[in-house]
Amino acid sequence: MSLALTVLGGSPAWPNPGQAASGYVVESDGTRLLMDCGSGIAAELRARDPGPLTAIVISHFHADHWFDLVPLHYAYLFGNWNTRQQPDLHLPPGGRDVLDSVARSWGGTVATFDDAYAITEFDPAAPLQIGDLRLSFLATRHYTVCYAIRIECGGRTLVYSADSGPLDGLADFARGAELFICEASLPNATADDPERGHMTPAEAAVTAVEAGAGRLLLTHVPAESGEERVLSDARAVFPGTVDVAHPGLRIEVREG
Repeated sequence: MSLALTVLGGSPAWPNPGQAASGYVVESDGTRLLMDCGSGIAAELRARDPGPLTAIVISHFHADHWFDLVPLHYAYLFGNWNTRQQPDLHLPPGGRDVLDSVARSWGGTVATFDDAYAITEFDPAAPLQIGDLRLSFLATRHYTVCYAIRIECGGRTLVYSADSGPLDGLADFARGAELFICEASLPNATADDPERGHMTPAEAAVTAVEAGAGRLLLTHVPAESGEERVLSDARAVFPGTVDVAHPGLRIEVREG
C-alpha cells in the first residue's frame, strides 16, 4: 500500500516569495487528503490539481493554516470543481463557529461552507479514520489550540508537527515515523523563553532523533532564515535525510 506527501506550501505566517502558506496533500491507494489549507493553497491546488479530494483536515485556526478554505469553497460552489463530490472537512473543536463568524463578515453564515464541504469537528482524543488513513492528534505548544497529526496507513507513518514550540511528548507522538514534517520557524531561540510557540531547525532535528524518525522535512521556514543555514543546523543533529519544504516536493513514504 502506498503513502505519499506532496508539499503545496510551507511558508510561515508571512508568505515567502513565490510560496503559499501551509498545505500538504497526503495520498494513499484509496484516499487523497489535504492537510491544512493556508493562504495561497487554493491557487496551488488548482495549478497542481492532484485530483478530487477525499477530505481536508485543519490543525488550527491561525490564518496561514486555514484561510484558503474561503476561496476554495467558491471553487466548489461556482468554479469548475462544482461537479466534484464534496470533500469531508474535519475541523478542530469549535470550528463551525469559526467558519460562521468569518462568513458573517460578508453577511453569510456557516451554511455557505456547508454547501461546499461536509463539515465535522474531530475529537482530538480519538482516532479519526479517513478512507485507509488513520489519524491521531496531539495538542501542541502554540499561541492558540493546535494539533499535531499522525497518519498511519499500511504499516507506514508520517507525522506533522503543525505549529509548536519544543514539547514534551512530541517525540513519543512521532515515534517510528518514516517521515516527520516539523516546523522550524525560528532562526534561534533561548531555552528560557517559555512562551514561544515555534522551534528552531536544531530543535526540530532533536525531536526527530528522539522519535527515531526515518526522514525529516522542515517546514514553516522563513526565507530570511536562509535555507543553507537551516539545513546545516538540522543536519548537524539528525543523521538521516533532511529537506526543506518547497511547493511540488513529493516524498514517497517507505517503510523503514
